[in-house]
Amino acid sequence: MTSPVVFMPIRELQTLVQTRQVSPVELAETFLARLETLGPQYNAVVTVTRERALQQARQAERDIAAGHYKGPLHGIPYGAKDLLATSGGIPTTWGAAPLRHQQFDYDATVVRRLAEAGAVLVAKLAMVELAGGMGYRQPHASFTGPGINPWDRTTWSGGSSSGSASAVSAGLVPFAIGSETWGSILSPASHCGIAGLRPTYGRVSRYGAMALSWSLDKLGPLGLTADDCGLVLEAIAGPDPLDPTTTNRPYTYAVDPTEKRWRFGVLKGVTAGVDEAVRSHFAHNPSGADPGGQYRGGCIA
Repeated sequence: MTSPVVFMPIRELQTLVQTRQVSPVELAETFLARLETLGPQYNAVVTVTRERALQQARQAERDIAAGHYKGPLHGIPYGAKDLLATSGGIPTTWGAAPLRHQQFDYDATVVRRLAEAGAVLVAKLAMVELAGGMGYRQPHASFTGPGINPWDRTTWSGGSSSGSASAVSAGLVPFAIGSETWGSILSPASHCGIAGLRPTYGRVSRYGAMALSWSLDKLGPLGLTADDCGLVLEAIAGPDPLDPTTTNRPYTYAVDPTEKRWRFGVLKGVTAGVDEAVRSHFAHNPSGADPGGQYRGGCIA
């Protein structure tokens, strides 16, 4: 049976963890088990970081019990696209078979900031080889196998953040970090029916991330809801002396989703020249919202 914490948005998990109804260790064990048993079905996982995850989860549990609560991501598991450097002997493959054993002795800034926020790294997630830097026009350009869409296992999850999208959509992690040069967050988020947020260039440090195009690369979250993405972006955004392209412009996310409605801009003529089936679906559902109004598509911030 599926655990009741699976497919919960971050705010709901936050409440359970903060009030100690669910422990960070229990959460980590739940998602580690799903990653190990279901991850291979979706070709979504490169490395399950069990040892590091349980170490971070136990520390989160001790901190929360002592009254040192760090915020909404404290004790929440997540997965990182496997182009983000991770220390401690955890491989960072960049999605390429020849680099299966590549290791770094430091954490990417995004990984470090999430650790500082109390988040628990449970997996390095699959991706298209070198984030598509060698070119790809089909889903097989990944040594873990083509990313599988949890909604339809005969279809692709999208690229190049294929594992990040599949893992969130399949309930293997509450949220994930992906990267985008040209559509690699928004595309798989859209394919897999989840929220993806492509931050403005310079909003999030790329230190420790494989570079594809220094003038275009962005790192951002994928989650079950846009609100999840906002919470994660607040934790990872900000200037970084190790990445001189980052901006000093402040970013805070303090939106109460019960009080403020999301608004979306739609470009004029955006459906010109597209297939009729695509145009018709977009015209009836331009924001990607479900019948209940919960946003499930991609967004930019």
